[in-house]
Amino acid sequence: MSDSLGNYILDRTESLDDSLISKYFVERDNSKILRLLDNEQYLLEGSRGVGKTMLMKASMLKSQKDFGKNSILPVWVSFEESIRIERISIINSSIDPFLQWTMGKILYETLNKLVQIKPNTIDNLNKKLSTIFNTSISNQFDKYIDILNNYIDILEKGDLDNNTLLSKHSPSLELLKILDNPQSFKDFLIEIIENCNLTRIIFLFDEAAHVFSYSQQEKFFTFFKTLRDPKIACKAAVYPGITNYGKYFERGQDAKELKVQWSPLDDDDVKYIERIIKIRLKEYDPKYWDKLSSNQDVLKTLCICSNGNPRFAFHIIDELENNKAFKGNSISSQVLINSIRSVFNIKWKEFETLKHRLIKYEKYIEEAELFIKQTVLPNLRLWNDKQRKNQSKLSIGFYITTDAYEKLEKIFSVLSYSNIINVDYSKKSVGHHKYSYYVTLNPSLLFTDLIIKDITELKNTSVAIENNQSYSEASPSIKELVENVSDIIYIECSNKNCDFKTTDENFKFCPKCGNKIEIKEEESLYKILRSHTIDNLKISRKIITRLKKKFKNIGEIYDSNLDDIRMPYIQDVRITVIKNAALEYMAG
Repeated sequence: MSDSLGNYILDRTESLDDSLISKYFVERDNSKILRLLDNEQYLLEGSRGVGKTMLMKASMLKSQKDFGKNSILPVWVSFEESIRIERISIINSSIDPFLQWTMGKILYETLNKLVQIKPNTIDNLNKKLSTIFNTSISNQFDKYIDILNNYIDILEKGDLDNNTLLSKHSPSLELLKILDNPQSFKDFLIEIIENCNLTRIIFLFDEAAHVFSYSQQEKFFTFFKTLRDPKIACKAAVYPGITNYGKYFERGQDAKELKVQWSPLDDDDVKYIERIIKIRLKEYDPKYWDKLSSNQDVLKTLCICSNGNPRFAFHIIDELENNKAFKGNSISSQVLINSIRSVFNIKWKEFETLKHRLIKYEKYIEEAELFIKQTVLPNLRLWNDKQRKNQSKLSIGFYITTDAYEKLEKIFSVLSYSNIINVDYSKKSVGHHKYSYYVTLNPSLLFTDLIIKDITELKNTSVAIENNQSYSEASPSIKELVENVSDIIYIECSNKNCDFKTTDENFKFCPKCGNKIEIKEEESLYKILRSHTIDNLKISRKIITRLKKKFKNIGEIYDSNLDDIRMPYIQDVRITVIKNAALEYMAG
């Protein structure tokens, strides 16, 4: 077969063009699309790979189709390159590079989308842009767009050490005024809406938190709140738990929450994943689908172990292909379990990368992995063994008291983000005026660790409190975990030869040696990730070995043009794969 299976199970929606999104999108919950297109502000929350981007892009395409009826302009914006802005230090508060870049990106995508959907507005936009850029380029909308894009490029890649240099690179003072602050930007957007006879603009902000640094997240959601208007509706895709909304943004008030949830015990949810797999495999080769579906238990196990994450299901299918599982007449349960185990082991390895990216969560990430591997899984295996002997219902998770959960919220946030657990936040009474949450484990762990042996056993599980283990603040493992992740931030003496440290921020000078007490500024995530070895890239070892002859770290590949990567055995297809791998690593 000349084509590659990889072209049909592309696991990142960003790799799909609009026609493929229309072909591959499986509608699971129409109400979510309707909400993404209404005039409310929403946070679309879900773990990695559960389909937030696909849902947003499908909503955008539906809105485009209906534009002639309602004049609502849908604008999808990705912020993958935001990490580059971290390199620009802020010397004074006159210009914020991150906000300039964010508003520039949104304006760029808005103008492009407007001309794409409503081309008869181009004359009005030309006049508006000629005023902004203080130059008249007759009927040359594309030229104006290029000018704006070049400024965005300077913010991303230019040789700028600090924000005082930005005004020298701006195309015009008028543009600076528009991008000066969220309110002036919002006023300009409303002008565009009125001049182009739009009902409203819907912004679909993808990767609106994960790719931002901790401080950028707070700035973004303050900006997000400022844009609120009857004619502007903002929707942002976020991850559970790890997002820093800052002190000026309140979830539920400034934006409603829209959760992408899934349960392995819900037949409709499992069928949803099955439909996604069926479309992709039949498009590639109907025989592949026939072999996978010939044993319904195997197919169902695969769908259940996806844990609602189509991307993870595709990785398992890719592993089956690598192991030549599709060469036989059917696929056995054991071959599938082996493939699931291999793919999930990669997920654990990604925790190392996660420590570098989510620096403030480094300790929590480390402890979260140990908690699952050394406490939860062994205990759950023993619990289910006992339940089998007693012919009682089995368990797929555990209860944890709300008090204990609150002390370990960041631990559970990390695990939710990575799609290792799912937390049911409906409180269950456990007596004595105490309440608990129910936490379920990713089914891949249950099946590969033989905690649940097959689908029949999965059906014999219960969420009732009496059929599950319960953890509280008094549990030895929870006590130890709380002690290990206590938030203690030490401030040290600036004198390297002095060992004084304190948690009291009121100290200005060291009581031991008299030197200044300084809170060290954290090294930017941008610099940290750039310095990482190219061994971290998700490409073959052979290609990495060749690349090492030319590139020292990921940053060098990230900055390079495609032709810079070209070398013997690394040509058109591979240079694109390598560049995308570097971009994906930096964006997370």
